[in-house]
Parts: sequence; structure tokens; C-alpha cells
Amino acid sequence: MKKVLPICVALLVVSFMAAQSLMPPPVISQAPEVQLSEIDGYTSVPLDPSQAELETLPGDTVILKRRYQGSGAETYVVSAVIGGKGKSSIHRPELCLPAQGFLMSNPHSVLLNDIPWRRLSLERGAGEESFSFAYTFFNQAGMRTSSHVRRIFADVWDRSVLGRIDRWVMVTVFSLSNRSDEMEGFLSKLSETLR
Repeated sequence: MKKVLPICVALLVVSFMAAQSLMPPPVISQAPEVQLSEIDGYTSVPLDPSQAELETLPGDTVILKRRYQGSGAETYVVSAVIGGKGKSSIHRPELCLPAQGFLMSNPHSVLLNDIPWRRLSLERGAGEESFSFAYTFFNQAGMRTSSHVRRIFADVWDRSVLGRIDRWVMVTVFSLSNRSDEMEGFLSKLSETLR
């Protein structure tokens, strides 16, 4: 029995690889229509992508950025990264935030206006002032998730089985405030513009 299982697994893998080699090349999906629009109660200005973003991400990546200012001190920087045909445009923010010097805490998910968001608290150092950060993913097929793992599995399925390269969008929101009520109020309003 111990020898039969590895042989069966090997046959299954080889059969799957052979079937994939006969499939036509994947079709690159049209990117979702994404705009960072004006939001009632906030003034906003468009921002340019940073030089590091332009140099690091693949050339077919589209980056939209906007800063929103509320009536008080609350300010939000929103980025929408629209991936191209490669997989390296979109990544889990937990990979790059520590590289930018942030300590992360209090990860949790919230659903606001039918859009799932992943929320984090960020600090520059232990005991220092904390900030709010949130992100969500969606693609041209209408799938929305705040789970990077779920997004990866959907992407692998679509590329391997459906022969389709999805165009994922990652929306991130950064706030200098760590007030949960303010952040969730802003995310609710932003969610309305992302439909």
C-alpha cells in the first residue's frame, strides 16, 4: 500500500500536467473599471505613484492614488493597484509593511457595504503612535475578498483550469489616526465608490 500511493499521486500529477500542456494559452482578462472618486464630506487630491512603486512593480501595473481629508484632522491615503498579466503586481501587504518599518497588530476582518476589508494597526516602534491600515482585493469577475490566501487559490484555479489570467485590484487605505469608528466610517463611504 505504501508503494501504491506515491505511484498514484505521480500518475495524477503527470496526467494533469499533460492535460495542461494541451490547453491553449490563457486569456488575459480585461481590467476592472476602477476610479478613486470624490467622496461626500471629504476633499481630495490625486497623488502620483512613488518612484519605488514604479521601479518595483511590473510595467503593466496601473497605480491610482488619492488623499482624502475629512472635516476634522482625519486624512486617508488610498491606493488602487491594478495587476497586469504577471502575479507580482499584487501581494499581501503584510509582506511589505514590516520592510517599511511598521510593527503590525490587531488584524481583523470587517464587512462594510458588502465589501470585505482586512484591518491592521501599525506602529513605527513598540509603544509609539499607532496608525490604521486596511485592504481589500477584487477582480474583473466580481470576486471580492480580504483574504490573500483565498485570492491566490482563485487565481491558481482560474489560470490552471479556466485558462484565464485575472486582473486583480488591491485597494489599500492608510490613516494617521487609529480611531476605529473614523476608519470604518471612511471605508463604508469608499466602499460605495468601489461598486
